[in-house]
Amino acid sequence: MQNEIQKLLEKDMDRKNFLKHVGIGFAAIAGITTALKTLTMLNGSHKNVDTGYGSSAYGGSSASSKVANVAQHKTQG
Repeated sequence: MQNEIQKLLEKDMDRKNFLKHVGIGFAAIAGITTALKTLTMLNGSHKNVDTGYGSSAYGGSSASSKVANVAQHKTQG
């Protein structure tokens, strides 16, 4: 593999060929990462986490329960 990279680095190429090689490399890397993400999603190893930043409303309670509490206080008082 290192020999192939060395050959590629020693090869004379113009801008068009260089951009073509870079584009193919980028597409290969993006394709591999997408395939790995898809495989992990199909395997079930990806789990949704309901903790951390943005997992609940500010203050620890949901907005719908706050609205319900306000409505309940208005009907009682």
